[in-house]
Amino acid sequence: MTTIADRHADRPDRRTAYLFCGIMLLAAALRIWAALTPGFHHPDAIYQYLEPAHRLLTGEGVVTWEWRFGIRSWLLPTLLAGPLWAGETLAPNGELPMILPRLATGLASLGIVWAAWAIGRRHSLPTAALAGFVAATWFEIVFFSAETLAEPLAVAAIIPAAALLILPRPTIGQIVLTGALLGFATFSRPHYAPAAAALVLVSWWRDLAPRRFDARRWVGLIGGALLVAGADAAIDARQGLAPFAWIFENVQQNVVHDVSSRYGTFPFLSYVAWFMEVWRWWLIPALIGVRFGWRQCPGLLAAAAVTLLLHSLIPHKEYRFVFLAFVALTLLAAFGWGEIIAIVRRRWGPVQGRRTAVIVFATWGLASIAFTQNTLAPTHLQPHVDGWKTFAALRRDSDVCGVALIEPTSFANVPGAVGLRRGTPISMFWSGDAASGEASPWQTAMRWQHTFNRIVTLSQGPAPVPRGYHITGCEQRWKDRMCILARPGICRGTDTSPFLINRVMARTRF
Repeated sequence: MTTIADRHADRPDRRTAYLFCGIMLLAAALRIWAALTPGFHHPDAIYQYLEPAHRLLTGEGVVTWEWRFGIRSWLLPTLLAGPLWAGETLAPNGELPMILPRLATGLASLGIVWAAWAIGRRHSLPTAALAGFVAATWFEIVFFSAETLAEPLAVAAIIPAAALLILPRPTIGQIVLTGALLGFATFSRPHYAPAAAALVLVSWWRDLAPRRFDARRWVGLIGGALLVAGADAAIDARQGLAPFAWIFENVQQNVVHDVSSRYGTFPFLSYVAWFMEVWRWWLIPALIGVRFGWRQCPGLLAAAAVTLLLHSLIPHKEYRFVFLAFVALTLLAAFGWGEIIAIVRRRWGPVQGRRTAVIVFATWGLASIAFTQNTLAPTHLQPHVDGWKTFAALRRDSDVCGVALIEPTSFANVPGAVGLRRGTPISMFWSGDAASGEASPWQTAMRWQHTFNRIVTLSQGPAPVPRGYHITGCEQRWKDRMCILARPGICRGTDTSPFLINRVMARTRF
């Protein structure tokens, strides 16, 4: 029989559960919104992950130099092939094949929200609520949550692993899961391996002493990582590749031959400068928070520091590469402000503590909203909507038998074969292509126009319209427009064209 005292005793736990569920629902809603928002942050979201997944399902897709040289694992494309297949099955002529993989990635990032809550809960309920709220709503985390990129997926594994690592008495199942999460992060983004190692060593440093050493923990952790390594090896073998050969080839191309530098190099302190550009005035409250909050999960601070140092040493830099660092620092700052709320409550009483909590929660929320506005959001966090609507229109058009991209339009401006109806060949006409000789891209395209009946153009002024074509629609981009030019009739001899996109990509070393 339940007494009144029992019901009152259950109430705090019930309220806590409601609060946690509310934060998770808010996080899920924002990630669904992010997944439904047209565009991709970087062409790699398509060509390194979705396009290979599309090739797994259909045998069609654009092959970039990374895949020709074999410097990528098939692990992530294999995982993304599931939601991609569901999208193709449910809406073969719609946008679901583009949306469902983004939705799956976004939902995976809910693990970050859970981990923020779990780590903060060890300190206090207000810290858990604030950390969970920040993980659910902070503009950078939401922005990247639905991107089909290695960095967000790796971080979605590392942050929950951090929460499991600080459990006082983890079960063997939790330890194995931790190893599997860290193994997944490592094989998704090998550059995060040193950060993952730092996270483990700092989190378990007390257990390294001979008297406290627990071999069961380390065997379980390594065993979990080996499970993922075995899955990655099996996936590579299924593609006829030597297991883990992609890691060595990646080092060979990007370290020995320094191929990545041709896409731009930046000074050592660029990430620090970019942090200052993105967070601006928020750096002050963020650093105050980190000062108070780092003790709640020192391993995250170590992982952030190692990530920043390692990536600063690499000449080619992109903001997304250090996603782990700014997520870790954001969460540590949230833990710190939760601790500040607890300090105020202890010194000045619960009323002042509640007022401080309201101010802190509101400030974090308003700051996140402010940073999403165009006046504050820097170029590092601008979505690239290139070609999303254009290729969606081509996908719906049943008369399309071939699509041509004519310079300045390139593969990087459009979603690739995954954005088109199955069986739609793509041609690309580009200056510097030896197959064009002395002819311009437009002259070459007109000689081979029998191989396609749609052209995608990019221009700042009126789109050039060759004889026999008409404009069917345009998509506004930054300072220019992307338009579809259509001609009536069918396509002939496409298979013999030297300008099919993968032939051009191989010749021009894209």
